[in-house]
Amino acid sequence: MILFGASGHGAVVLDALIESGKTLDFFTDDRSIKEFMGYDVLNPKELRSEVPLCIAIGDNLSRKKIAERFNGFDFQSIVHPKSIVSNTSHIGSGTVVMAGAIVNTRTLIGNHVILNTKSSVDHDCTIADYVHIAPGATICGGVKVGKGTFVGAGSTILPNLVIGENVIIGAGAVVTHNIASNTRVKGIPAKEF
Repeated sequence: MILFGASGHGAVVLDALIESGKTLDFFTDDRSIKEFMGYDVLNPKELRSEVPLCIAIGDNLSRKKIAERFNGFDFQSIVHPKSIVSNTSHIGSGTVVMAGAIVNTRTLIGNHVILNTKSSVDHDCTIADYVHIAPGATICGGVKVGKGTFVGAGSTILPNLVIGENVIIGAGAVVTHNIASNTRVKGIPAKEF
């Protein structure tokens, strides 16, 4: 397995990888770094498409650009063994589920999603590609979250709401209504800013 991203988020993804019983061959990164966390960091130009790869970068847009750049690669998901994922839910390729995260029944998680530490996604939700649900965020049942959205740490989205694409939800916000695409909200209740 190769992790793209030799930085703080990469270190956390490495931990999830090791805890899940898999081994890391090396990191890769566009920056000129030679070593990270005791592993070699190779230039992405040296990658071969048949080697399993996971993008370990927290920024949604950067993760999307890298996934598109390496289209055709064998993207692998990493699920920390101290997370809880319902066997009736689906986790897309290249997605990372961190320690303490919960994915309840009949939930669809897209590709290259980050379900960060202690985040919770309840039943019958749909989380689109390239979403980042930050530590401690709670997504109640029946919620739909659009591509590229960032759900801030400790925030809550109430049941059956629709969150558009590329939305930013501030830390600690409580979302009580649908949010249009390309909107930033914060506060209790969450309002546009």
